[in-house]
Amino acid sequence: MGHDFASRLRETRERRGMSQKALAEISGVSRSQISNLERTDKALNLRADPQLSTLFKLAYALEVPPSLLLPGGVGDEVVAALDDVAAFSASYIDRRRFAAADMVLD
Repeated sequence: MGHDFASRLRETRERRGMSQKALAEISGVSRSQISNLERTDKALNLRADPQLSTLFKLAYALEVPPSLLLPGGVGDEVVAALDDVAAFSASYIDRRRFAAADMVLD
C-alpha cells in the first residue's frame, strides 16, 4: 500500500476536519499508529502497511468506504471484496463514537 495509503489517509482525515487524536478516539486505532501510517520516508524505505482490520476501522471512523483509502492500481476484485465485507465494523465504530461523545461531555 505504501505512500499512496499514507497520503490518502492524511488527506481524507484533513478533509473531514479531524485531528489524529479525534480519529484515534473514534476508530480505536492509537494516535501514534495513525501518525506512523500517515508518515513515509523514502530514504529509509518506511511505508504505511496497515492490517486489514485497521483499514476498516479508519475508513469507518472517517465515514468513507475502505476502498477509498487504497492506492490506485488495486484490482477491482479486491475493492469489491472489501466493499462486500465492509459492514462488519460499523457497530464497533458506532460504539466508539458514543464513547468519544461521552468523554467530551464529562
